[in-house]
Amino acid sequence: MAISAVLWTIEMAAALEKLQARLQETLAGRPRQLAWGHPQAMSQSLERVRLALRGRRGMDREQRIARGVMAFRIQGERTDFVALKYACHGLSQPMDWESRRLLDDREQVERLLRRVLDFAADPRRFAACYRGLLASCQQARAAGFPLDGPLTANLRRLEHFLHQAQEARLPGAAPPALPCS
Repeated sequence: MAISAVLWTIEMAAALEKLQARLQETLAGRPRQLAWGHPQAMSQSLERVRLALRGRRGMDREQRIARGVMAFRIQGERTDFVALKYACHGLSQPMDWESRRLLDDREQVERLLRRVLDFAADPRRFAACYRGLLASCQQARAAGFPLDGPLTANLRRLEHFLHQAQEARLPGAAPPALPCS
């Protein structure tokens, strides 16, 4: 756990250094030109910074998925919603140095699905996890990796969960076709 905290701190420090460099680059010379200290001039300058940094959201999606899967492997049932949502998206993706997938491990799949059910009372969060699980299911089928042994059973368990969730917890939504089955 301490190693992941150190890695997170290093990643955040690097991200902050990049942000500092971008801000310095964007604001270079502007305070003198815009009569810095006047609210309208400051607002204009800050709007330019906001526009220059638009679309930058820190980590990209793949990094957030990898971090969510790692957090779930470490924390299990204590995983927070955001990490869980990304773990759902990464269920069928090879993540670590051994290219292991959560979907390969029956216990991990069961723990993940139980944790998703913890959010059943919150339709918005449950739907976000459901979309991640559905995307993982579709990705597993499209990838064409060998469906033998535990992987087949885990994929069927995931499909069963998705069907049950679609019928029970997402009744008002237009039911998406489940190509996983």
